[in-house]
Amino acid sequence: MRIAVCDDVPVYVEQLKNYIREWAAERKLPVHLTTFKSGEEVLFDLEMQGDFVVVFMDVRLDGMSGIETAARIRELNLQVSIIFVSQYREHFDEMSRAYPYQYMEKPITGQKVYDALDAVLKVQKDSYESFIFRHKRRTYNISLWQVFYFVSDRRRIQIMMEDGRELFFYEKLDVVEEKLSAYNHHFIRIHQSYLVNERQIDSFFSDQVKIRNGEMLPISRKKRRHVRQFCMELER
Repeated sequence: MRIAVCDDVPVYVEQLKNYIREWAAERKLPVHLTTFKSGEEVLFDLEMQGDFVVVFMDVRLDGMSGIETAARIRELNLQVSIIFVSQYREHFDEMSRAYPYQYMEKPITGQKVYDALDAVLKVQKDSYESFIFRHKRRTYNISLWQVFYFVSDRRRIQIMMEDGRELFFYEKLDVVEEKLSAYNHHFIRIHQSYLVNERQIDSFFSDQVKIRNGEMLPISRKKRRHVRQFCMELER
């Protein structure tokens, strides 16, 4: 779970870091926490390292404001949870540019941070699980919730996304399947070349699977028994 804290006041940064780490330890969740002093730094890291699940953002920053930074982040990712941390209530109208968002008033307390992060988990549930890969010197961090399926052509893998994006990277599909087996999201191998997100499956046929976007994907002969067993488990 990748979390960003952006504030140019060190004491607030340290408080947030401590509360976030305590929350993660109590919830037994793996967290990768990164701190920033400016909106520009956040956007650069997002470009190089991939999306955040949660961004704690101060409103008033040197250079690009927190509100402008959050609006840019929202343009790139509709799923990220943005939490404004501020003592300036007069900025509420501007914050709507990054809607939906949470607002946390300073001074910060542990209970405020816990409540905000618990709300993120309640809303996002499994959607915070992300898949990280690199392509053309860029790191991508995508929500598994939004993946329709992975399809491979030799070692070139294409990811079909809910929002219409088609992303690419190079790896064996067997390696991707093994990696995803450790996640809460369930992906089923219906063909040597197709690895499909269970939640994106609309219906099963003897030799095809219908995805929620209407696309039909082939089930190979070798995988039909496996797919039938999978269907039976879903019906129990």
